[in-house]
Amino acid sequence: MMQLNKIGYELGQLAAVHAMTDVTGFGLLGHLAEVCEGSNVTAEIEFEKVPLLKEAEEYRQQKAVPGGTVRNWDSYGHKIGPVTDEQRQWLCDPQTSGGLLVCVAPEGREAVGGIFAQYGLDLQPFGTLRPHTPGEPWIQVR
Repeated sequence: MMQLNKIGYELGQLAAVHAMTDVTGFGLLGHLAEVCEGSNVTAEIEFEKVPLLKEAEEYRQQKAVPGGTVRNWDSYGHKIGPVTDEQRQWLCDPQTSGGLLVCVAPEGREAVGGIFAQYGLDLQPFGTLRPHTPGEPWIQVR
């Protein structure tokens, strides 16, 4: 949130980057749902691997959750598999500033990691994509 998204241009030059979107007011799940629907894939997220702003946990514990979080869930929750209240509060939070969600083929992981390292970022995958099966949720959180 404190850097320009210039990194997006560099990532976009890699053939292994299949999709990329900024994560803004619709929260991670909202933007990921659009990627999934547009690409006909299902995302499986490992919640424990999603990078979170740990400083915000104090506010979440105090139930200081933005109203936009609830509105986001109300608008796309039917596309998401079961989640806990905590997962929903983090993954639907609208308070973002253009972080990037990048979908990378396995063979591009090293190249993408190299670009992240150039920007001082130590980021790891937190999910996988697979072909979508009709009738299943677009996103499943584990």
